[in-house]
Amino acid sequence: MTNEILAVEGLARHFAPHVSVIDRLFGTKPTENRAVDGVDLVLHKGETLGLVGESGSGKSTLARAIVGLHPPTAGVIRYDGEVLPAKRTRAQQRAIQMVFQDPYSSLNPRMTVGQMLAELLRFHKLVPRDKVRERSRELMHLVGLPERALGQRPRQFSGGQRQRVGIARALALEPTVLLADEPVSALDVSVQATIINLFADLKDTLDLSVIFVSHNMAVVRQICDRTAVMYRGRIVETGSTGTLFDDPVHPYTRLLTGSVPRLVGSEGPVRAEVEAEDDRGDVRQEVAASAARDGTTPCRFADRCPSVVAECAVEPPLLPDPRDPARLAACVHVPRLAEVVGADAEPGPT
Repeated sequence: MTNEILAVEGLARHFAPHVSVIDRLFGTKPTENRAVDGVDLVLHKGETLGLVGESGSGKSTLARAIVGLHPPTAGVIRYDGEVLPAKRTRAQQRAIQMVFQDPYSSLNPRMTVGQMLAELLRFHKLVPRDKVRERSRELMHLVGLPERALGQRPRQFSGGQRQRVGIARALALEPTVLLADEPVSALDVSVQATIINLFADLKDTLDLSVIFVSHNMAVVRQICDRTAVMYRGRIVETGSTGTLFDDPVHPYTRLLTGSVPRLVGSEGPVRAEVEAEDDRGDVRQEVAASAARDGTTPCRFADRCPSVVAECAVEPPLLPDPRDPARLAACVHVPRLAEVVGADAEPGPT
C-alpha cells in the first residue's frame, strides 16, 4: 500500500542460550530463545497499531528490534519504502523513537531534564545553539509540564511526570514513528488516563504513526485503529480493533479477549469469559507425532488450542479472512470461514 510508513518482513530475533558448566559437562545443548520468530507487520501513516499478547510473547523484543536496539537475526525493516541497514544513519535513527515502560530507568538520574534535552538537540543539530532553551520549553509545554521542570532531575518527579519527560525526550528528535512499550503499565490507574489522552493528542498534533505495545486490552481497544496479536514470537491475527475484539478468529485471540473482566449486572461480580480448553489430548499427541515424523513445525498454539485438529501439524501462515480480507489470522480454520460467507449469500425461499 502506498500509505505504509513502516513494514516488517520475516523479522526474527534469536538469543543464544547460556551454556553452563553442567551443560558442558554432560554435553547438553540448551534451546535457543526465539523471542521473535518470523514477524510480518505493517504500520500505515497516521495510524495507531496495537500490539498485544501475554507476557513473554515477544512484544517488547519486536519493538526494540524495530527501533534498532536489537539487531535482527533475520528479516528486514522498511521505513518509508527503504530497507533500514544494520547501522542506521542519524536521520533514520531519529525517524523511529521509543517510549519505554519504566520512565525512571530510561532517564539519566544525574542530569536535569534541560541537560538531557539540550544534549539531544545539540548532538543531532536540530536547532541552532541559541534556540536550544526555547525548543526545550516548547517540548515541556507539549507534554504538559511547566518550564521549571527543565531544572529538575528524574527523582524529583512523580511516575506520570517522568513518563511525560520520557515522551518529551522521544519527541525532541522529531520522529514520524513512535513506539510506546507498555507506557502506562507502571503508573497508577488514576494517571494512566491522562497519559493515554496525551498520546492521542500528540498523535493528532504531530501527525505521528504509533505502535502501542500493551497487555491492557481495554486501553488498546480505546485508542488503537488496528490491532496485531502476538503469541510466542509470531503474529497470529491482525485486523481493525473493533472487528478483532467483537469477532476474533484465532483461538488465542478469543482466549485473550475473553479473559478481560466484565461487569455482570449493576451489582454483579466481575467475571472473565475464558474459553474452556476441551480435552483434546489425543489430537495434540497426534499433531506432535505427525510433526516429528514429517519434520514440520506445528502450530505453536496447538498444545493449548481447544479447536486443534490434525492439520495443525504444519504451522499455517497468516491467511485472509474470506469475510474481511483486511483481517489476517494464522489458523487452519480460516479458509473454512468461506462456508459461512457462502451460507450467508444463499438466497432465501421465494
